[in-house]
Amino acid sequence: MQNIPLDFQTLLWGKEVPYGRIVELLDGDKSWLVRVRKRDDHCIFTDGWTKFVRDCCLKTKDAVLVKAIGHLSFVVSCFKEKVYENSYISANISPEVGMTVSNDILFRYLL
Repeated sequence: MQNIPLDFQTLLWGKEVPYGRIVELLDGDKSWLVRVRKRDDHCIFTDGWTKFVRDCCLKTKDAVLVKAIGHLSFVVSCFKEKVYENSYISANISPEVGMTVSNDILFRYLL
């Protein structure tokens, strides 16, 4: 399971969150189907998320950038922990509509 940041879900779906619906995650020529569910007051990716994590060989300190390209479609980019060792993320990022940047979460992973 993966929490979807509230600001991202609100910007993308407003009050019409597609609970129970399947969304598509795309990375190049690969794709995964993942279900959106409600847990407590959060929107989460569930069914299919574990397969995505396994297929991408993601580990605890890895990061995933999620960019909406439609109401139920997302382009994902996976970054391994090691990529960030000699890099930094600028606070001056200008995200496009449908993109989320969660510096607070990412910085916790980098420390």
